[in-house]
Amino acid sequence: MSSPSSEIFRRGVQIQKRTLIAWSAALVLLALSVVSAWPSMESSGALEDFSTGLSPELASALGVDQIASASGYLKGNLYAVLLPLLLGLMAVTATTALTGGDEEAGRLELLLALPVARRQVFLVRFLCVAFGLALTSVLVWLSVYGSVVSLDMDVSAGGVAAVTLTVALLAVLHAGIAYAIVGFGFGRGPALGVAAGVLVVGYLLHGIAPMSDALEPLANVSPWEWALGSDPLLNGVPWGGVALLVAVSVVVVAAGTYAVDRRDIKNA
Repeated sequence: MSSPSSEIFRRGVQIQKRTLIAWSAALVLLALSVVSAWPSMESSGALEDFSTGLSPELASALGVDQIASASGYLKGNLYAVLLPLLLGLMAVTATTALTGGDEEAGRLELLLALPVARRQVFLVRFLCVAFGLALTSVLVWLSVYGSVVSLDMDVSAGGVAAVTLTVALLAVLHAGIAYAIVGFGFGRGPALGVAAGVLVVGYLLHGIAPMSDALEPLANVSPWEWALGSDPLLNGVPWGGVALLVAVSVVVVAAGTYAVDRRDIKNA
């Protein structure tokens, strides 16, 4: 007989199955289309002039400062902005739907009637989202790595794994922020707005703050900087950044779990 927690996890994964398939397919197709365009872009020489006219700071912010190289091309067209942003939005929307959305619609009442603590119900729902993010990230990594090998691109396997890991952890952190906001009782809408806002502001601090001497120190508080600031595609796993991403994720999820156990659950 399955435990209540495993049943909650199974049902949570089942609920998000269609959305997870759609997100995974879209991100895999995005990754494949970006990598498959490399041979034609390289042979045409168009990449050499891509960042012409941009200041070095702006080119770095957009991730196109080394776009003529294979690793720079992957970074600029996939890992610098697009994949972290989309995976982060996937994380935030899935978290708010499985927690705040189901609570506001009254769908959590049956689960809360099971012999399991309220905090456990919410925490397992968060783990469902983390599982979906991990699965999607692995599929993207396999797609990119397989394409890189087949096209004989000068990109290391370790670099692709490292940057995919940090982008996935970045998404988990923002899922945790949405989870914490729901945990404190603010509902799906505010959680979605605040977590998405933190995602965008974090990118701006990471990409734009270094352009100004006065604002440059602010880049260090951005989760994007922790994940991508050391260019993991070239330099491998940034263990300090990974530790920060994991630590902050644990803190915000623990705070949300603590809070949800001490408030009233909304009814539909």
